[in-house]
Amino acid sequence: MIPTYPDLRDKHVLITGGAGGIGAAITEAFAGQGSIVTVLDRDPGGREFAERCNRQIGSVHFRQVDVTDEATLVAALRDAQQQQGPVDVLINNAGYDPRYDTTKMTTKQWDDLFRLNLTHYFWTCRELLPAMKERRRGSIIMTSSVNCWSGDEQLACYTATKSAAIGMVKSLAREVGKFNIRVNSVAPGWVMTPRQAHDIATEDDKRRLVEEWQLLPFLLKPEHIAPTYLFLASDAAAAITRQTILVDAGIAMA
Repeated sequence: MIPTYPDLRDKHVLITGGAGGIGAAITEAFAGQGSIVTVLDRDPGGREFAERCNRQIGSVHFRQVDVTDEATLVAALRDAQQQQGPVDVLINNAGYDPRYDTTKMTTKQWDDLFRLNLTHYFWTCRELLPAMKERRRGSIIMTSSVNCWSGDEQLACYTATKSAAIGMVKSLAREVGKFNIRVNSVAPGWVMTPRQAHDIATEDDKRRLVEEWQLLPFLLKPEHIAPTYLFLASDAAAAITRQTILVDAGIAMA
């Protein structure tokens, strides 16, 4: 069950990578709270997803954007603020977790993954923080990963990007706290999004997750992760900043 946070009604929530996987669950959760949700995603299918949300759940505005293109991203952020008003909650979620043998990974692959998983976090914060400072309120939530604890193989670059996001949270929270702006992150475990469930996790992986690796005996789904973003964005978390919350069914501590 997802609790209702009345203070989230009519808040402008901007979510990068909000049209699929964990991001889609986050979008649906905020739309269900009565928030005005802006989704930035490069997947053209996000338009149909937003239309369905508008029919069935609440207000969702989709913009097809490649968040690794600085000029395009900045233009989309400015347009979103002009059309839907200043952003109250920023959720940086767009990312990717390709597997690479470190000895065969190219510099371009390394740089491209940092640009997607971390640099766009910087660009969104740089562009949206001035309005938050002026209004002296706001919540920023980054998406990190359980891999910062587990450090799985062939994910050295991915883990580096997600660990850097936690470092960014710690410093940025100190920088903007005096403006009543909170900065936190959520570190999901191995979540069975459609891509993970069908393309990456084997049946043996799923069995071992439930029986050996996690403390809780069920597969994580996107809907298990979204409520933590709601909580951190709401007034219920008014005194919480500079924190990373693991939502991983205990895999980091198993």
